[in-house]
Amino acid sequence: MLENHSSCSKVSDTKICPSCYSSEIIKNGTTKTKKQQFFCKNCKRRFLDFYTYRAYLPQINSQIVLLTKEGLGIRSTARILRISITTLLKRITFIAKEIKTPSLFSGQTYEMDEIRFFIRSKKNLNWLVYAIDKKSKQVASFFIGKRTNKTLKVVTKTLENADAKTIYTDELMNYQFIIPKDIHKVKRYATNTIERKNLNIRTHLKRFNRKNIYFSKSLIILNAILKIYFWG
Repeated sequence: MLENHSSCSKVSDTKICPSCYSSEIIKNGTTKTKKQQFFCKNCKRRFLDFYTYRAYLPQINSQIVLLTKEGLGIRSTARILRISITTLLKRITFIAKEIKTPSLFSGQTYEMDEIRFFIRSKKNLNWLVYAIDKKSKQVASFFIGKRTNKTLKVVTKTLENADAKTIYTDELMNYQFIIPKDIHKVKRYATNTIERKNLNIRTHLKRFNRKNIYFSKSLIILNAILKIYFWG
């Protein structure tokens, strides 16, 4: 419960709100550990000048995004930021939910490919199916599943709904049955860009390396990490 703000005095080392940068701040009681809290009259939020628990630092989310895009694993990121693994996993899922899927323009040309990897063990083989805009190199859509028509259709339907002009793929037979013939093309060197993207993903994200002992333990976390890596 908030205190009577009219009786509080303005005392803060920073003298600004970390959320809206307003100077209209007042004292607002103390925490259980006797730390002074402040209340912002402008954005109606409470805050502390100094946080002992590092997960509450304002810049922690941006640091998580940066380290994730640099390819650091969960344990490495938690160790560097000095926060718990459980907290980090919650933050990753929260950050991913806030990231919006990019809008696709009509009449674009795309390249599509798959990357194999494992979840929990080498007995559980999965595939990352994704497509990139041939001109901007931006990832247009991705999906994780078995290498079946059902998995491939999730990405191809997204491209078709965006009125794709052309979709280049490799010689995988499945594509011939799920992509309309008038926009599907299999051409030598036409998928060079996405093949290079595959190499970048395998280099940056350990769980996608061809020969290693790293496996994704959770499909939810893997989807969140890919969303941050592609669009964060």
